[in-house]
Amino acid sequence: MTSPGGAARLREVTSHEELLAATGGSGFVRHDIPDPLEGTAHALGAAVAFPRRTHTRRLGLLVMGPPDDAARLLDALLTAHVLPDGLASVTVERGSFEAVSARLPLGEGNDWEWMCTTAPPPEVPAESRLEELDPADEPAIRTLLSAANPNTDARPFEHPGQRWVGVREADGLVACGVREPGVAGTPVLAGITVAAAARGTGLGLAVTGRLTREAVAESGVCTLGMYSHNSVARRVYRGLGYGDVHEWSSRRLVRPPGA
Repeated sequence: MTSPGGAARLREVTSHEELLAATGGSGFVRHDIPDPLEGTAHALGAAVAFPRRTHTRRLGLLVMGPPDDAARLLDALLTAHVLPDGLASVTVERGSFEAVSARLPLGEGNDWEWMCTTAPPPEVPAESRLEELDPADEPAIRTLLSAANPNTDARPFEHPGQRWVGVREADGLVACGVREPGVAGTPVLAGITVAAAARGTGLGLAVTGRLTREAVAESGVCTLGMYSHNSVARRVYRGLGYGDVHEWSSRRLVRPPGA
């Protein structure tokens, strides 16, 4: 990538290969952004901005790069009126959030982290309690998610290729999680959830470990996203070998830029 303060000319990036090069070989771009790109990316200095379909299938703008270049890039995009139509949100590398939020009308959102692994984690004892879940279990999954993980983006059996696993006790489902193809086709984990009364028993570790091992065996990689406030989940994921962490701030776009 060009160093901050480099050439200030706005340039188009039209291929996944070019975008990967412009972002210094970013693992997030490699595994989370579809090839071919959904729309044209733009770069200025060491910053890039491009349309990205989120895991909820809404169109957002993703901005990567250092604050000064991100600011100049947004100024150039707004001046040239080349931001995509239909944007619902904006996701920015954490360190450049203030530079972008000063230029776009942003609302509520959250801070989160993306990470991936290419190494299968070792098996843990609690995995013996796991069972595969099927569409008949959808009501139980939704009940558990609603009670113990209401902000998750997981949508039971709404997308093809999902593999749900979970743990049952006498009073019902107490742990669950899903592996599914992300928007770029790479396996992504979601909905890793443990009922409050069953936390601290290794069930979240078991669900994550099993799904990760299967994904790495089939595809060579597994990815996930987590809310940044969840320090317990971070310890679990890092302990299972997840790394290449990208820190993001995502916010709802209040109105179309320039409106």
